[in-house]
Amino acid sequence: MKNLARASIVALAMALAAGMSISSVSAAVRPLSQHPVMGYNTWYQFRTGMTQQTILKQAKYLVSTGLAATGYDYVNLDDGWMARERARDGALRWDVAKFPKGIPWLAARLHAMGLKFGIYEAIGQRTCQHFPGSWGHYAQDAKTFAGWGVDFVKIDECGGLPAKTTASTLTSDFRSYGADLRAADPEVVYSEELPIYSMGQPSFLSTVRASASFANMWRVAPDEKYTQPASYTILSHLADDLDLNSFAGPCRWNDLDMLVPGRQTAMPFDWGLQAEESQLSVWAEEASPLLISTDLPTLTPAELAALKNPLMITIDESGSQAQKAVTSGHIEAVMKGADGGLAVLLVNLGTATANGHFTLSQLGITTARASGDNVWTGKSTTFSGVSVRLAANQTALLVLKNCSAAECRVRVIHKQKR
Repeated sequence: MKNLARASIVALAMALAAGMSISSVSAAVRPLSQHPVMGYNTWYQFRTGMTQQTILKQAKYLVSTGLAATGYDYVNLDDGWMARERARDGALRWDVAKFPKGIPWLAARLHAMGLKFGIYEAIGQRTCQHFPGSWGHYAQDAKTFAGWGVDFVKIDECGGLPAKTTASTLTSDFRSYGADLRAADPEVVYSEELPIYSMGQPSFLSTVRASASFANMWRVAPDEKYTQPASYTILSHLADDLDLNSFAGPCRWNDLDMLVPGRQTAMPFDWGLQAEESQLSVWAEEASPLLISTDLPTLTPAELAALKNPLMITIDESGSQAQKAVTSGHIEAVMKGADGGLAVLLVNLGTATANGHFTLSQLGITTARASGDNVWTGKSTTFSGVSVRLAANQTALLVLKNCSAAECRVRVIHKQKR
């Protein structure tokens, strides 16, 4: 824990130098997250164009809108924060034009706001945007990040690797980097993209299995593309992740990529509220990290409400990924325990409007009736079975709970009075 203490002292000293109180920087040290990380990432909004000023603007919006209070408390830099060359001693340097007060200052500033700070690097000789990678500097960079007060480290896979690299040798590299990060700061959250190297190949499953043994989160789906239909991205990511539930659990999560509500400057997705709610539904059911990548001030009140939906967040942070799926025609029902009941994601996988019906026993409900809440409409009702009619690619998210007929009536009345 000596390195962690040293990093904390550095962050404290910088915060005090900036005029902050000791109590205001107590957020700099927090235990490792047991649940999927929630917060903000710069990539789809800024690509490499983020600056100290723009990061603080987004961070302040997390706080002022109540997003941070509902759990979105990480602010993570993606590719492009660093200088084009390392220092003479091999140390990473930040781009002084973008971050004139420095990365340690920014980390301390975010901690003083009650937020956590994340940073990006790559496993090879270069990042995806051709900035210096960490190859040959894993331990050095890990110590640098700890000294700067970093809470979260994302390690990408962008090439720049030896010619004879295999999935096995790359797994060893990612494992080593993780060990160096833990040695420098045992509390750091380690996010990595090892499985991306093997997507579509026989070694994919082994890279996910390995990631679950040494990382906190790992990407299992490709980058989202704003040129693709929202429904394709959302449902293909669900398909990529559905059979990987055994690898997810406390402190280790399959990562489906970022949330893209609102309007981004660099890569404008412009999905609209219905698609954004569908993405949140899938990500929550799959217990994916919830990292928003957008220009936060562009969010409408309805989009903010969706991101802060307490039942959706409860489902995401429930401690498990969906473990069961059943189908009725083109309608798929994906289930997991959440909120003292059963979270059920309903998805139309067909190309036209379709109907589906599920008995309660098919869904895992053991009583003749169940009470149910629709996550997005807020409507409560009772069920003896679940029948739905969904447009092509449409989703619905419900929470069902066992109850006797009398208990069901009481629950619905209580919900309607709230």
